[in-house]
Amino acid sequence: MLVHIKKLNTNPLRIQIDTEDEKYLKDLHKALSDFVPNYFHMPQFKRGGWDGKASMFLKPNRSVPYGLLMDVIRHHKKHWSHYILDIDPDVSDLFRGQLLNYKFDLNLCPYDYQQDCIDGAIRTTKGIIRSATASGKSLMIAYIMKILRDFEISKRQIVIVPTTNLITQFVGDLKDYGIDPKDIGSVWEKAKQFDRPYVISTWHTLSKKKYVKFINLYNTIIIDETHQAGAFQIRKILGKATRAEYRLGFTGTLHAGDMDNWNVKAYLGPVIKDYPSQLLAKWGYVAKCNVNVINIDYDDPYYEKYGGRYSEVRDDIFNHPYRMKILTDIVRQIDSTVLLLVGRVDLEGQILKRIFREANLSKEVVFISGKTSTDEEVEFWRQEAIRRRDLILIATYGKFQHGINIPPLKYLIMAAPFKSKIRVLQSIGRSLRKHIEKVDGAQIIDIADMCKYFDDQADKRMRLYYSEKFYVKECFLKIGDHFDLWTSFPKMYEQSS
Repeated sequence: MLVHIKKLNTNPLRIQIDTEDEKYLKDLHKALSDFVPNYFHMPQFKRGGWDGKASMFLKPNRSVPYGLLMDVIRHHKKHWSHYILDIDPDVSDLFRGQLLNYKFDLNLCPYDYQQDCIDGAIRTTKGIIRSATASGKSLMIAYIMKILRDFEISKRQIVIVPTTNLITQFVGDLKDYGIDPKDIGSVWEKAKQFDRPYVISTWHTLSKKKYVKFINLYNTIIIDETHQAGAFQIRKILGKATRAEYRLGFTGTLHAGDMDNWNVKAYLGPVIKDYPSQLLAKWGYVAKCNVNVINIDYDDPYYEKYGGRYSEVRDDIFNHPYRMKILTDIVRQIDSTVLLLVGRVDLEGQILKRIFREANLSKEVVFISGKTSTDEEVEFWRQEAIRRRDLILIATYGKFQHGINIPPLKYLIMAAPFKSKIRVLQSIGRSLRKHIEKVDGAQIIDIADMCKYFDDQADKRMRLYYSEKFYVKECFLKIGDHFDLWTSFPKMYEQSS
């Protein structure tokens, strides 16, 4: 039996699976099916008319997005290897770039792994580079863009970043890497420079109806922090970019669920290079990650008064006087700038800000959030954190978990409970950039709440730390126990001395 893969005539971004075996098609449909994120909240599922699953395989035209070609091939080899698989050259050519004789600038020469990522992107044209936060993704992107323009392969290119404050940061990076400022444009609320050779914009801007049409102007599209945009949003916008030959995503973290990962890969492509943080730390390219977990054992029966309601337990735990004392003692004992990440503005960030200021700590207390802080303020405090050692920065995860570059930042506190893999790894990434302050590595402090709901979240974070091969040290406290940071974590004390 023959299985033939070819381009779909009606859509250049989809490939068609042509075979006479209906069982094969049904099996592929099932293999590319998974639960939709948050399906259990959707009315159709609640009414019982839908099982919560969707498939990337469309039955009417027997097609999948081109970016899932490798998923189709893997499934075929595993379950249908007795069938002949024939792939049209046009489909194979989707991932075949030109052979270019470029050289790297000796004054700004990428590391070996960065060169490997650049070469892979140029050679493959489509796909995802997974490279740990702090691994220099902006340098790789700048090199790729410059090479494609210098060889007249791609005259109009766009980089899409998650937030407007990252536009400013990325424009500055491109200038530092030798790209002429006159060639760099930005597209957001205050600028509409669509006509520049290199354009930086955001998902939010390009998702607007009046701007999405411009996405087809570019023959190179690069997605920075690919994981951050909604997976379906990536499909929606990239689905409009039918002229883009080079389609690349850069991220330090991949989604945990199949459906989210399929949606991200759909109109980008497979993971073509993978350099996780533990590997780059082993090679000395990023700072070693030391995770210090403070397990606080609460009196579980005390929380039964809430009848098991998540939100009330969360609020009471966060505001527990002993927990607040632990956080206050930690920032008091750290003789350097420290970043605390929280999830909510009024119920967490503002509370910490007030308590720290009332404690008369010998540092300036600053709270940054998407609700209260402009992009200019975020950039100002980012620069201050680079320059100063006497700041207590409190920030919401959404504002500071991705893209914010503070090389000297050594101490990061996970101050609010959470379990998201992406949130954990991207947050930790804020402290992984190499710097003279971090000779022995970055120090992550995780407050693990041992009570209903949150002990499970702490377990998931712990499994993630070990899977990433971070160095983990734990201490265990009960309400009222004396706590000293340096006694509990002597290695941290040795590294800070």
